[in-house]
Amino acid sequence: MSQAVFTLIVLVVMAVFFILDRVPIALVSMVAAAAVVVAGIVPNTSLFSALGGETAILLAATMVIGSALFHTGVAEGLSRAILKLTGPSENGILAVTVVAATILSSICSGTSVVAMMLPIVIGLCMEAKISVSRQMVPLSYAAAFGGNLTLIGAASNIVVNGAMEDLGVPGLGFFEIGKVGIPICIAGMVYFLTIGKKFLTPGDKADPQYLAEYTGKVAAQKAKQVSKTKGVICVIILIVVLIAMVWNNDNFPMWLVAALGAMIMVMTGCITEDEAYKAIDMSTILVVVFMSTISNAMTASGAGEMISNAAVGLLGENPNKFLVLLVIYIVTFLLTNIMTNTSTALLMTPLMIPIAVGLDMNTTAVGVCLCVAAASPFLTHVGSGANTLTIKPGNLNFMDFFRPGLGLSIVVMVVAMIFIPIFWPL
Repeated sequence: MSQAVFTLIVLVVMAVFFILDRVPIALVSMVAAAAVVVAGIVPNTSLFSALGGETAILLAATMVIGSALFHTGVAEGLSRAILKLTGPSENGILAVTVVAATILSSICSGTSVVAMMLPIVIGLCMEAKISVSRQMVPLSYAAAFGGNLTLIGAASNIVVNGAMEDLGVPGLGFFEIGKVGIPICIAGMVYFLTIGKKFLTPGDKADPQYLAEYTGKVAAQKAKQVSKTKGVICVIILIVVLIAMVWNNDNFPMWLVAALGAMIMVMTGCITEDEAYKAIDMSTILVVVFMSTISNAMTASGAGEMISNAAVGLLGENPNKFLVLLVIYIVTFLLTNIMTNTSTALLMTPLMIPIAVGLDMNTTAVGVCLCVAAASPFLTHVGSGANTLTIKPGNLNFMDFFRPGLGLSIVVMVVAMIFIPIFWPL
């Protein structure tokens, strides 16, 4: 058996385990990485080498910075300020919920945004005597499409960028995704304020007893005072970090800027050392580390070239590049609704970038396409951690997510397929 075939078999087996979701994805990726190392496809030194790599550092640092926003009360303060703009109407609360979630998720993980905003939105709904259930899906989905505004808006964005660099093609800039992310966010907001709200859960299915217990626990957890001084310091550090990331100087690349920002957050007390450690999701980091080894194996074994050559053969000598981009989007989108966005990005990037290279396509366009599709878990209640968080408060089921999500999926796909070729000609 050739090394290329062996690598592809490993990739297929990984995909099956990712979809079944019965074994932790970190363990699956570790075993897969170990397999290609034992097979001699990549050097044994590469198994853990990515642990100190740029992508892992950037991912960990942004987790700490995002967590500091919550510990200092900055994120909650921002959301409350935005939510004050609304009155007791359902449309008003829906509008500011979507806007707040979209803005916050551009610099924080969608799951963290939803976790922080849940008690605020629930409290507003209870006070205004409107349906809690109808606000849950817009909150979760806005936190998802808001991740398309910046490179750090979603973990899958960072993963795609890192995998692209591992595969030897140019990575994405800090605001690269935002070129298409802005129209996507605008379209998403308009959708929920018009057609989308018609497909939201009719009435209110939320359990009043559960909501009372939930809001009571949250109030108890927030009993400690938040220092305004630390909040100001946190905002200043964040602004400096964002400016430096946009600048992206060769001497101060994004991963170094993020790492320095995270360290300063700890040094200034915006987040404690223990809180910083807890903010880092090691499972996600390890998946990135081991999948980097798989990406290297795709190149070293010739599996990537095999796939690209096969794609060229199936599509003909001059395939329609737009059709190829659409297929990449649809496959990635379907996978991200049954897998995590991170594992989908890790699986699809080393497969699709070689195809793009083989077809002489713009790899940046394909990378952005992967980012947008991976951050679109709009069909199922288990498509993301953020979706899962809203199930119990809203007492929601599969159809509560699928009905509004189907339309949103079409809207986002259409916008992406219009603007990606415009900004990055194929």
